[in-house]
Amino acid sequence: MALLPRRVKPPAALRKLLDSDERILAVADLSGSPAVVATQRGLWLPVETGWRRVDWDQVVKATWSEDGMHVIEGVVDEQGIVSDLPEATIRFSEARNLPTVVRTRVESSIGRWEQVRVPGGTGRLVGRRVPGADGLRWTARLDTGTPNSPAAREALVDYLGQVARMTPEQLFPGG
Repeated sequence: MALLPRRVKPPAALRKLLDSDERILAVADLSGSPAVVATQRGLWLPVETGWRRVDWDQVVKATWSEDGMHVIEGVVDEQGIVSDLPEATIRFSEARNLPTVVRTRVESSIGRWEQVRVPGGTGRLVGRRVPGADGLRWTARLDTGTPNSPAAREALVDYLGQVARMTPEQLFPGG
């Protein structure tokens, strides 16, 4: 009986896609298809043509259930507003430490967030760390249940403008 779990290597085709300084942090086994890999830059997901990396700052939400890992990726428009892509569900034969790594990386990509009121509901301003870049990238997203109206979007754009004019001392008082 082995004391330590066997080390799993990602497929060679995926290793060729990694940036030269990209480190593998976790690998999960999938039944019947290629692995899912987490690096310090993002989550590599299998797609029909191979793999695609979702950078940590683009992961809106990642949860786990009996069905597997559920990932919602966000796309940022030219105004800085995030729209969700359809949820991807990945079923593992063995998740290993991938859930812990994903949770840690997504949470650590968030520098600051604040819920704000918009017409018809609420939204969130989120300052996220982007792999390979200094500072935070601020985006806004409507909360679930808030209608995607022109007035709500305009309010989010206004909030983003206010954040852009703030100094680091205003954004992080006492820090």
